[in-house]
Amino acid sequence: MDRTGPPSAVVFDIGGVLGGSADGIFAFAAELGVAATSFAAAYWRHRDAYDLGSAAEDYWNRVANDLGRVLTAAQVRRLDSADAQRWSELAPGAAELIDAIARTGVQLALLSNAPRSMAEQVRGSRWGARFPTKLFSCDMGLAKPDPGVYATVEDALGLPATELVFFDDRPVNVLAAQQSGWSAFRWQGPRQCLTDLASAGVAVPGA
Repeated sequence: MDRTGPPSAVVFDIGGVLGGSADGIFAFAAELGVAATSFAAAYWRHRDAYDLGSAAEDYWNRVANDLGRVLTAAQVRRLDSADAQRWSELAPGAAELIDAIARTGVQLALLSNAPRSMAEQVRGSRWGARFPTKLFSCDMGLAKPDPGVYATVEDALGLPATELVFFDDRPVNVLAAQQSGWSAFRWQGPRQCLTDLASAGVAVPGA
């Protein structure tokens, strides 16, 4: 990869990286009185359309229908709010990592496949304010690993692919970024992130 200097921006995924986990699946399954495996299958089956901007009501009612359940409007709002919150809460060590990287002077950006409710949660959070550029699939109408997503980020940042470093928990998304010319790494926690950043040319003080 041709690069004349250190990277200018570090781009992070959110769910499974800076925040969020799959733990909420069990609580949601219990609320609906179904097995966690059944709930998870229905939850992910319809997720792509939801991440691309479909309405929360449509998504949750499709999930419920697959499970033989009927949701009230209040249940939809509660499930959607809880789901958005769990995905957008910072994971342990993430806040310190963000602070450390910010001190290097590189730009920080977010790139997430996310529905509107999650995007709103992140935009309204204190930690989300640390990222001037926040790009979500629900707004773009495109989702990783579509090559157009990475081109959109480059345009938003005003930077070429060779000046971007990216972290994501899904190998397919990492590979797509690499094929677009980015320096991309599979997320393996804050400590490994610092090592990967150093290898990409971002020296984090104190790391």
